[in-house]
This record gives sequence, structure tokens and C-alpha cells, in this order.
Amino acid sequence: MNDLVKLKGGRMLEAPVTGGLEALKKGQMTVFMAGEKSLAEQVQPMLEDIYCNVIYTGVMGTALVPKVLSNMLTCVHNLAMGEVFMIAKKSGVDMKTCFDCIRASAGNSFVFETGGPMLMQGTYDPSFSIALQCKDNRLGYQIATKHRVPMEILGHAMQTYNRAMYKYGDDAPCYIAPKMLEEACHTDLRCDEFKDWSYSIQNVDGSSVIRHHGIDIKRTDPETLANFKI
Repeated sequence: MNDLVKLKGGRMLEAPVTGGLEALKKGQMTVFMAGEKSLAEQVQPMLEDIYCNVIYTGVMGTALVPKVLSNMLTCVHNLAMGEVFMIAKKSGVDMKTCFDCIRASAGNSFVFETGGPMLMQGTYDPSFSIALQCKDNRLGYQIATKHRVPMEILGHAMQTYNRAMYKYGDDAPCYIAPKMLEEACHTDLRCDEFKDWSYSIQNVDGSSVIRHHGIDIKRTDPETLANFKI
């Protein structure tokens, strides 16, 4: 496509976005840019007005790679998250308490802070279909195969997502895979405290920080943070 545009005398950039539909609604998406650097520098101010984070990745074709890999990582996080919540519930730990504890610990992630509440709501993130997620998994597999990189963990997650898509249908929400675990264990992971939960995203030093709404979230008070020394 880039070569065709050049033949016509035009210039183009690759610019996939990431962050989820809720972030898109609020103008809080991240965009990856790839292509001619001088052109990227020209359009960057415009993109910064549209998105909360703009990252230049290099030559044409390089922006797709982190986009796809990021989506594949969400699968690993989501599957592990379902197992963590199931172990916690079977052990008698309150779901909201488990959420607060992991969120304050090294095991926290973007997926845990967003997918966790959706799992406890039973919505499993309806903004993105599992068919689209599986499509990105296949793209990631093709990239890995091209460069002869084994996909042991990502490959397992890919197959588990395929199984969930075949079971629940192409239009099922993208985080629905843990439902298979709920059914196998005859235990749902609902938590009424998350029924009115929603979130927004804030860009802090280039990192996507989740802001929670509609729920009481455990926070460290500013005085404690001010006195904390590394």
C-alpha cells in the first residue's frame, strides 16, 4: 500500500491505536506511528491533540508489531487473572479484597485493573469481540513464525482463546475465556460491588494509568507517599 501511495505522489503513515473502546470514547487512546520520520514529525502535533499518547516506532510496518503483541499479552493476563480470582474465591477471599490486594502489588496490570472488574460484572468487555482478538493472535503468530520465535506461552493463550471463540461464538466479548473456568469449577466470579464500576485512562509519564469510577478504591494517602523513600 505504501508503494502504491508513493507512485501516486502521496505520503502515508501507519497509525494503529490501542487502549480499548472506553478510552476511544473519552479521547484517551494511544497511537503508534510508523513511516517516514519527517512526515511523522509533521503530523505529531495533530495526533497529540487527538490521542493521549503518541509513539513513533520506526519504518513502515513496525507500528503493527507492538499493537498486535500488546493484544496478545492481554490474553495471557486475562487467562491468568481468571485463575487467580478463582483460587482466591475458592480459598474464601472476598473478590473486592483480592482486587485491592493485587492492584497494590507487583502482579497488577492494565488488564487486571480493567478486565478484572468486567469479569466480576459478568460483562467480559463487550466493546471488543473475541473474533477480533483471535485475528490479532493469528497476526502475532505469523510475525513470530516469520522470525522463527517460539510461542509457548502466547501460543497456549492463542489456542485457549480459539477454544473460547468456538464455544461462545465470534461475537462473544474478548475477555470471556475465564468463563470456561467458571463453568468447569461450577463457580461464578461475580462481585456486586463492581456493578456500577467504570474506568478512564490517564497518561502518566507515558504509561496508561487507570482511574476507577463508581466504586470505592483503596488508595495510599498523599502523606504516606510523600514520606516513602526508595
